[in-house]
Amino acid sequence: MMVPVKTEELPAGVFVLEIDGQPILALMAATLFQARELGQEQWLLEDLKRMTLGHRPLWDGTSPIRVRRADPAEEVYYVDAKTERAADDSPLVYLVRRADASGAVTRGTFPPRR
Repeated sequence: MMVPVKTEELPAGVFVLEIDGQPILALMAATLFQARELGQEQWLLEDLKRMTLGHRPLWDGTSPIRVRRADPAEEVYYVDAKTERAADDSPLVYLVRRADASGAVTRGTFPPRR
């Protein structure tokens, strides 16, 4: 008898990247696995170390990064931000007010494409 394998895969949707229990950004992904992979991309990790929140980096380089399914309010925020910035094809939307290396404070979608 075959036993179904339990996976962590959730259907496509909005996921949230958390650092130290703080929701940092929302992203669209096909699966939880794909969302976790995106959360481990080197370019994203470098950006999280460079951007600040309250004069501290969003990520210190060592704190665990958790990815989970977005709650309903986070999903609405994600959809609204993506609608406002329809030309931006990045799947990421920041959920915090943050400052980049220049000190400019931004809320909403990910910085311009590279």
